Amino acid sequence: MQRWTIALSLSLIGLSGALAIPETVVFMPTANLNSPRSVYLATEQYGVLRYYSQTRTRCLYTQLMVTERFDFGVDFWGLDNNQPRQTVANARFVLSPQTKHAPGISVGALNIAENMNPTFYLVGTQTTAFGRFHLGAYRQGDRTGWSGAYQATLPFGFDVAVEYFQFPDGTRYTSFGAGRPINDAVYLYTYYARHHQTRDADLFGVYLAFTPFRLF
Repeated sequence: MQRWTIALSLSLIGLSGALAIPETVVFMPTANLNSPRSVYLATEQYGVLRYYSQTRTRCLYTQLMVTERFDFGVDFWGLDNNQPRQTVANARFVLSPQTKHAPGISVGALNIAENMNPTFYLVGTQTTAFGRFHLGAYRQGDRTGWSGAYQATLPFGFDVAVEYFQFPDGTRYTSFGAGRPINDAVYLYTYYARHHQTRDADLFGVYLAFTPFRLF
């Protein structure tokens, strides 16, 4: 599951052993470690804020966290009847976990699909006493982009984040979001992403993540 691009029934999977919900507060890939041998599911609905009812799009994200450092997933975009549907894959490998004195580093690929150029990335993550920082660089074909994010946890379990994206095609967004666990199994997150040029492209979305389950 990679939400950088702007549910299945658990009973059918036969999983057991609940784990902590992984990173949900930021859109960009991170260098956080996984809960190994587990499956992660999430769903999202987003749209252009000014034309939400006409542009509303639902997505389903799945991610198999094979080891602490390696995961891959398949995302299903546009589950609504009035939106184009697309299936894309992604993969990520944590080259080095973060330490007290050095950031974690990961590499990966996004938007792996027919008729699409995949986006390759290098991302760093560092946790401090003031919150967690992420910085990433992206390459799609001969074009490059970058993103940065800051996240923190407030009292009463609220998580907040601010991110800046410059996509390889030149589009730029600044995103503000907040979320918190509803219970031990579900995490709710909502965000507003502001386009750098026009309010007609601003996005609003709501995101639900489910606690991953260990496969074996």
